[in-house]
Amino acid sequence: MLLITQGPKMEPECSVQAEKTPIHPQFNDSEADVTFQSVDGILFNLRRKYLELNTGAFPGAEFDTRGEVTHLTETSKVLEVLFRFVYPKEQPDVEELSFITLAGVAEAAEKYEVYAAMNICKLQMKRFLPQDALGILAHASKHDYPKLIQEAVPHLGRVSMVTVLEVLPPRYVLPFVRYHESWNSVFEDALKAIIEMKVASPSNPRQHWYFERSLKPQACHSCMMFLVVLLQELKALESVKDLKEALSKTRPALSSCISPACRYSSVCTTIFSDMKTKLEGIPPFLDFL
Repeated sequence: MLLITQGPKMEPECSVQAEKTPIHPQFNDSEADVTFQSVDGILFNLRRKYLELNTGAFPGAEFDTRGEVTHLTETSKVLEVLFRFVYPKEQPDVEELSFITLAGVAEAAEKYEVYAAMNICKLQMKRFLPQDALGILAHASKHDYPKLIQEAVPHLGRVSMVTVLEVLPPRYVLPFVRYHESWNSVFEDALKAIIEMKVASPSNPRQHWYFERSLKPQACHSCMMFLVVLLQELKALESVKDLKEALSKTRPALSSCISPACRYSSVCTTIFSDMKTKLEGIPPFLDFL
């Protein structure tokens, strides 16, 4: 008996329906006369008159899009917040936004000149100091917000210079190099103080111990080397907050100390207190412009 089998049934190409592009439910105005599409493919149907009244860069009534969709480079999440500043409704609560989203909205507000959003985003960025100081500096320096720049820069004194320079416009590069060098000079002065310190001899007679301890700061060779290493570790810290906390710590005597005349603890207190004073005396970044 001859068995005849049939292959899988093929659907005609014309029966495959293209999926419709999703429209943002909050921005699907029945009287819309302009349509934008986010970079992640969401449509926003808006009224041109609100864009014309509340922004400086979106197309006005004189610009005919001929019914075509205008593609934007921002995500739907960013555009949702941005367009809520444009429409005559309650403004969005930007206090709940992550820094990435807030920074995106802030940049879009500058790009499209959404004035209501620009100042609010700028003020809200301060909430993310010090953890997002670099991103805040990037935005503030790009759009010339001196007060925001000044609030961000002090948190970046120990961040790699290259990392910071990569986000700065040319006019701020040399001033930041000078500012960063002011921080480095504090560590250089501290290292010089350690090197020039008197080395406590491990063979000091015990009867002269108290007398020599009272004359001038000194440390044994072992503690001095440890202090140099500690200074380099402090210099490597990228968090100004962590650095200031480390400089304020009490440093007990080391078990590896080899001289009864060594004053390691008091030496640390003296050097680190001097460093804190010098760090606090560094001029504001804007003074370097």
